[in-house]
Amino acid sequence: MSKKFRASMAAVLVGVLGLATACGGDDGDGGDGSAELTSAQQQVVDDAGAAFDRYTQIQEAAAVPELPAPAPTGKRLVMVTCSIPVCVTLSDGAREAAEKLGWTVSTLQTNSTPEGYTSAMNQVAADPPDALAYISALPDSSVAKQLAKIHAAGTRIVAISPLGDPLAEADTPIGGVVFGQRDARFTGTLMAQSILADAEGPVESVFVWDPSFEGSWGPIKAGFEATMKSAGAEPGILEVSNANIGKTVPSQIVSYLQAHPDTAYVALAVVDYNAGLAAALQAAGLQDRVKIISRAADAAALEAIQAGKQWASIGLELAAAGYRVVDQLIRLMTDVPLEDRADPIGWQQVYVEDNVSDADNQVEPPEYAQAYYDAWHVG
Repeated sequence: MSKKFRASMAAVLVGVLGLATACGGDDGDGGDGSAELTSAQQQVVDDAGAAFDRYTQIQEAAAVPELPAPAPTGKRLVMVTCSIPVCVTLSDGAREAAEKLGWTVSTLQTNSTPEGYTSAMNQVAADPPDALAYISALPDSSVAKQLAKIHAAGTRIVAISPLGDPLAEADTPIGGVVFGQRDARFTGTLMAQSILADAEGPVESVFVWDPSFEGSWGPIKAGFEATMKSAGAEPGILEVSNANIGKTVPSQIVSYLQAHPDTAYVALAVVDYNAGLAAALQAAGLQDRVKIISRAADAAALEAIQAGKQWASIGLELAAAGYRVVDQLIRLMTDVPLEDRADPIGWQQVYVEDNVSDADNQVEPPEYAQAYYDAWHVG
């Protein structure tokens, strides 16, 4: 059964969900793995099992190439970021890394609104720093004049979760990317592979996301959909608003599951959608009927996995991504080529009950900070 679900803003405001269901053929079997698959579909399922086996093993932090000389000190970094927890964790990581080098750091939160984002970029352009890292809320074309002015002042610039592929553009002022399109698509693929491996074949699922983040999250959705479809499963899509995290998002997910009772897995584009979800599922009697996998695992997600309230979560670099941002900026400042570090697929880990070992700490690559300090010659 092919499913599409969209909650209109008007319906959200009055607490009523609008449902739109499209019916079509289903090549899957609902998740018992017994349907006959084509050889291509079976290969996708086999590859999913191999990926799940690999990424449920503890993933070590990637090596950080040593700089030829100590990292520069006394620089000024501005972070343009958003207010949701994953953004805060990343910007806190960048601050920690930069302050280790004796840099001064200013953080401008935009709340992901066009007005707030434009205002923040205007502020940076009025007083360009040595380094800028920014989480996009609008396409770069919307702030092209500001970026050009900042770059002309000698500022080194790194884009985080860009709305597109800035490094592919001619004469781009952007020197490096963190959480780029390749990284995002890989995460969506890994979420789908985890589901296919656990179900041992095609299964009914739904991907939950905020479409206003299409520019940066679109590849996550694309990777998820493409992998599920290649295995013979047509995933459902549930559109929500990040402004309603911990508010109406849990009830929207419950309503979707009630309307689509064959759904066995829920994939959350960001871990913050977990807020209030376990209680909502329990109240609706759905907690044992579906398995939840989230993206950008945090300590609360690990605790939920340990408690049996969530099945899995994909761990990403968060605070460590802040260190990666600073590392890119250092190399740009010192003319050390970034090469394959310019737009990498970062560290990722699939967390399930069997490998959750420490739910008290933020999920990050093991010993990542020291790896960067050693590479920067700061001890």
